[in-house]
Amino acid sequence: MILSIAWRNLWRNPLRSLVIIGSVMTGLLAGIFILAFFRGLINEQINTGISQQLSHIQVHNPVFRELDEEQYTINNVSGVLSALEKDDQVAGISQRLVITAMASSAYTASGVSIYGVEPLSEAAVTGLNKRIKEGHYLENSASGQILMGRKLAKKLHLGQGSKVILTFQDKNNELIAAAFRITGIFEAANSNLEENNVFVKKNELDSLTLLGGRIHELAILLKDNKAVETTAFKLRNLNTGNKVETWKQLSPEIRMMIDSFSQYMVIIIGIILIALVFGIVNTMLMAVLERYRELGVLMAIGLNKRKIFSMIMTETLLMTILGCLAGLPLSWLTVYLTGRNGINLSRFSEGLAMYGYGTRVYPQLELSYYWQVGGMAIVAALLASVYPSLKALQLKPATAIRKI
Repeated sequence: MILSIAWRNLWRNPLRSLVIIGSVMTGLLAGIFILAFFRGLINEQINTGISQQLSHIQVHNPVFRELDEEQYTINNVSGVLSALEKDDQVAGISQRLVITAMASSAYTASGVSIYGVEPLSEAAVTGLNKRIKEGHYLENSASGQILMGRKLAKKLHLGQGSKVILTFQDKNNELIAAAFRITGIFEAANSNLEENNVFVKKNELDSLTLLGGRIHELAILLKDNKAVETTAFKLRNLNTGNKVETWKQLSPEIRMMIDSFSQYMVIIIGIILIALVFGIVNTMLMAVLERYRELGVLMAIGLNKRKIFSMIMTETLLMTILGCLAGLPLSWLTVYLTGRNGINLSRFSEGLAMYGYGTRVYPQLELSYYWQVGGMAIVAALLASVYPSLKALQLKPATAIRKI
């Protein structure tokens, strides 16, 4: 009986009911889309970081990243490479020398990290060859080649074909100055990568630093991100004395964003639901005041306060459920359509590059979050209906019946 009366009451004033249903639907659409967009941003930052810089796993000497000195090279490289060759999840391996240096032009100088790489291996791991915007990629036949980021080239007032002097220390801490010619200028989603890193051929940098074929870094790209922990565990079990780190350990800020996504969800949806609660309280309170006489008659003919309370709560619950039934599928459809083609943010590329984001974001959200958001909306609506329901219980039937 309560359910039947509550349902009929909804459509006695359809405009008022549709306002609440529309508010719930709009709130869910806005909240879920914001979450999906934020998830897309995180995924874009992860994919960009893995594909352009970090790879899935990196291997270093335990103190290399802390001290950043040339003598701290990887132990037993051949053993590590042999283990990786047997792993069918490995898609590519790049052996790198990493040297801190000063890049100088006729105009100014800037601190950089020199990456000595094998051109084909580096291209397979980071796709660096596909991001050359001026000139060409490193060629095995020529010497003295260097790839420089667009921002660094602009900072040094250099262009494709210009000469740059790199100054750094060799294995014996002797100061070395070497001239390179810019054969290519690359772009990256991360502006720090463009401004701080340069790439030369590994064998040339090795001969200058006198490292004798040793390397500082192994960057490992996998076929599936789900295999990261398994592969890292295998490498650690080799007991080579090296430090094996996954992309989550190499980029703790991204890991923090992933781990705190549920907290962001509660905050974002909470703000939207608070606004929704005020709307429901206002609308339901008006509904109670407009039906003051009717509620008095119902109480006079035997409808007790518990049933009056249940009736108003049921009305609110029905409107919220209808809003969820409309809002959740609409939210899923919106996320699906925008996630299929992505949202182009190229006009904000400069700002996004500062934080390592790409220019196209693909919103996506797991289905479990839809149910969580819908549940939070229903709980919020029930809490919002408590005050109007209690207000209805305060009326006196004899007074309410005579109210005009």
